[in-house]
Amino acid sequence: MDMNQSKELIDKLDFLSERQKIILTSDQDLIESIVSVIDSENLNYSQNVVVFPGKRPSHYLRKTLAEKINTSFIPPRIFSIDEFINFIFKKLNDTNSIESIDAAGIIYEICIKNNSLTTFFQKFDNFFSIGLKLFNLFEELYIEGISVDKLKEVETLVEIPVNSRNSLRFLSQTYKEFYELLINRNLSTRSLRYRTVAEADLNSYLSFQKIIFAGFFAFTKTEKIILEKLSKIENFFLVFQDDDEALNTKIKFYSCPDTHGEIKVAGKIIKEFDSLDERTVIVLPDAENLFPLVRQGISYLDERSYNISMGYPLSRTPIYGFFITLFELLSSIENDMVYVPFYLKFMLHPYTKNIFFKNSAELSRIVFHEMEEFFKFEKPLLFIELKWIEKEVPSKIIQNIGESFLSAEEISEHIKFIHENAIKKFLSFSNIKEFVNACRELLIFIYDKSTAKYHPLFYPYVEAFLTEFEKLSNSLINKIKFEFKQSYFNFFKNYIASQNIPFEGIPLNGLQILGFLETRNIKFKKVIFLDLNEGVFPNLSEDYLLPYRIRKILGLPTYHDREKLIYYYFSTLIRGAEEVHIAYIKNDRYERSRFIEKLIWIIEKKEGAILEDNQSDLIHSVIYKVNLAGKMPDNIVKNHEMMDILKNFSFSATAIDEYLKCGLKFYYSYVLGIKKEKDISSDLDRCDIGIIVHEALKEYFKLRIGRVLNEKNLTNEIEKILDNIFLKQYGNKIRGRVYLLKLQTLDRLHEIIKYYQEISKIHKIEIISVEEFFEETFFDSRFTCRLDKVEKVNEKIFIVDYKITGKQDHLKIKFDRLSTEDRQSWAKYIGSFQIPLYVFLYSQKYKINPQNLEGYYFLLGRNVIDNDAFFNPLNEIEKGQGLSIISEIMKSLLAEIKNLEIPFQPTYDFKKNCKFCDYQAICGTFTVPS
Repeated sequence: MDMNQSKELIDKLDFLSERQKIILTSDQDLIESIVSVIDSENLNYSQNVVVFPGKRPSHYLRKTLAEKINTSFIPPRIFSIDEFINFIFKKLNDTNSIESIDAAGIIYEICIKNNSLTTFFQKFDNFFSIGLKLFNLFEELYIEGISVDKLKEVETLVEIPVNSRNSLRFLSQTYKEFYELLINRNLSTRSLRYRTVAEADLNSYLSFQKIIFAGFFAFTKTEKIILEKLSKIENFFLVFQDDDEALNTKIKFYSCPDTHGEIKVAGKIIKEFDSLDERTVIVLPDAENLFPLVRQGISYLDERSYNISMGYPLSRTPIYGFFITLFELLSSIENDMVYVPFYLKFMLHPYTKNIFFKNSAELSRIVFHEMEEFFKFEKPLLFIELKWIEKEVPSKIIQNIGESFLSAEEISEHIKFIHENAIKKFLSFSNIKEFVNACRELLIFIYDKSTAKYHPLFYPYVEAFLTEFEKLSNSLINKIKFEFKQSYFNFFKNYIASQNIPFEGIPLNGLQILGFLETRNIKFKKVIFLDLNEGVFPNLSEDYLLPYRIRKILGLPTYHDREKLIYYYFSTLIRGAEEVHIAYIKNDRYERSRFIEKLIWIIEKKEGAILEDNQSDLIHSVIYKVNLAGKMPDNIVKNHEMMDILKNFSFSATAIDEYLKCGLKFYYSYVLGIKKEKDISSDLDRCDIGIIVHEALKEYFKLRIGRVLNEKNLTNEIEKILDNIFLKQYGNKIRGRVYLLKLQTLDRLHEIIKYYQEISKIHKIEIISVEEFFEETFFDSRFTCRLDKVEKVNEKIFIVDYKITGKQDHLKIKFDRLSTEDRQSWAKYIGSFQIPLYVFLYSQKYKINPQNLEGYYFLLGRNVIDNDAFFNPLNEIEKGQGLSIISEIMKSLLAEIKNLEIPFQPTYDFKKNCKFCDYQAICGTFTVPS
């Protein structure tokens, strides 16, 4: 805003006499100035009324008076502007005040009566958010004195989701009926109370010696009417603080790479301060940074040495997350069956799994983590009944943990106890009140029966939620019933999203951590202001219902006016301080606030020089010193315990392949036995798809073992086989991505069968075995293998291994580049030992010359299933020579693995082999450059 524009604003209040205007400079203390204006009789200040924009300055005014008088006194009547209006309104009227949710309900009632809404918004849960927006709009229109006729002039330009037949007069008609209905029902809103007070004879209700309005910058039309009436009272004063151009404050700016940098800066600055009192403040425009500041930035401070006064979003609290987890579970229930991944997510939530079991949270955690293991590995179903869980799961848990301190019956009762109090309460509701009461009862249950009460800040969170539940339970909308259960959950999310938990604290206790509005009218000596970035501060997001052009036509405040208002209070805060530290994020996503640019421009004009980052004492860049040099993973030296494991180890083709690619991976996977934990999910990963395809082909060809394939016996029962597999794995309720993948898998299986039907016309194909498992000793080492399928084609035996991939590159053996003498060439040019190893083991078991065996990878992921889908890695060389080379290399590898002196070594190719490795975090290869 232009400098001295604040004086122009106060000059517009031409009904005030010069005597009634008290104008302060920006560096004067507003509170101390008020103390010098108010009068007392024998230390009784109660005949003085002081009105501020907000509540917080009242604490500082009382303290300043106490310090000045230094004895007992009766303080003045101190109000925020809303409190002052309510004080007068109660003398005029005994109507009941309503909450915004009540107002949204009344507006919905009017719209339904007038048939004004589209089909979607005729459901209250869909209407609720826009109902709140309409209420806020009506309140602004009403307090600004916008008439129904004035609104009619522009409402056709406003996009509202209404029924097209009634859209021309929807806004004005609803606006008119809303306030008429409020008056008829003896109800009031903030704007209605202001308008009522503005129409009253205030002189009759205010018998005070002095009335002082202080710290205001802008007024609504109704507020100006009230001020004009108050100006008729002789001892009415308006104390106004100018935002003159003088800037004598010591200011430092901090350019930070991210929020962590800002938090670090704040913590460092606070450490350097000699003392902390109520005149030192950290300002947080973004409430989401409150806990990073408290837990990381100033964690070294005693909690009693600072005060937090700001609103924090309820949607950011753990309790909100707990309810959302429950609602996910409840929304998934179909035919009394719960979706297992969501069920486990809820039961393993810290609040749920720590519900006391025989006075112990630890026992409860054991039970639910054992339940998780059961569902992951023994019963991997997606949908299951609660009754089945209560009846069957406890006995499975007991098998793992024993009956020394728990019985299956006790576990069953504990599970039922949680089901009854946390899940079954939410299976049906008659209306919003019943739903809200269920939420309240669950929250009290968690508070009473779990360790949640011991979590930091759980009690104030509970208080805030219970307050909101009470509002909803007693609201005018409490009897509204939704058609679907999910609608109650959506309503909960929409309502809680707009609510904050008020951290009110002790106003005059040590360091102050405040939201921006809480700093109004208070002169702080030391100010630390974080998050001065565009979009964060000032937050000038455009109004949803009334665009800029309409606001200008109606004479309503626009975002320009909001910016002026915010800058005024920002400016008076900065100019009134002795020392200011301003931090902002500077990176490719954020730019510093326009307010910083204004301050820097003022300083540059004063100093006559351009300020650059790190080239001035005013602007400091926060830079992290991070060493990005990767540390190569160390070799792992073998010991005798490892050798004992390897001595009895049963090798497989996969184990040999993994050792060749990376010795460390072999060590973590096979020696230590560390495996990636499997998640229960509705999504199928590549491994799941492979298992399903293998299982389906096994079941299909198992029926044809010992038979020569032909078109007649290659019948199409594969669909039934696949249905049974999915039923066993995922239950009878499959949907979404799982369902689509089932269809795709079935199509591919049909193609495979069709291929065999075609080639059976040309070749004699006999199925010898499927999923054949056996053990053999090879080079003095024990091997196990499982052959997907062995078939005889025209009297020659073929070993077939299914691969979900359609590519053969990672399976190739490049014999032309491979050297038995060059150890590094082995890992580079051998894709897999699998087919050659299977040939060796099968020939040894059945005493068949390897030359008479063929091995193929069946690439099921190819676009077309034809002869090219079969890949033999030994085709690139004369078979005997190729088997000889592989035999020599495999013998050397086995000797290497069993050699105590040769350590397990990292991969030769970090870029290729570490990108998707499960052990990155253990060995640190995600930091190692390729």
